[in-house]
Amino acid sequence: MTKNDNQARSDNPQAPAPQEQPQKRLPVPTGMIWTFWGAVAAAVIAARVWTAMAPQTPDRVIERWVMLAFAAFLAVFLAKLK
Repeated sequence: MTKNDNQARSDNPQAPAPQEQPQKRLPVPTGMIWTFWGAVAAAVIAARVWTAMAPQTPDRVIERWVMLAFAAFLAVFLAKLK
């Protein structure tokens, strides 16, 4: 770019984009919020219980299975939320 190109661009600023009307968002039911946080708590508790009951199991195995179950929950949860 040359100096003239930079100056020409600064002389002709872009017009601001028109503001879009914000879409109305439906409120999330309180039950859905409690369900989500209940699942988070259940995942944490399940990992703790599994660690206590089977201390010889490596943490990475526990984390993978708990997160797999949590991912399945999230898929169903988000599908219902949509």
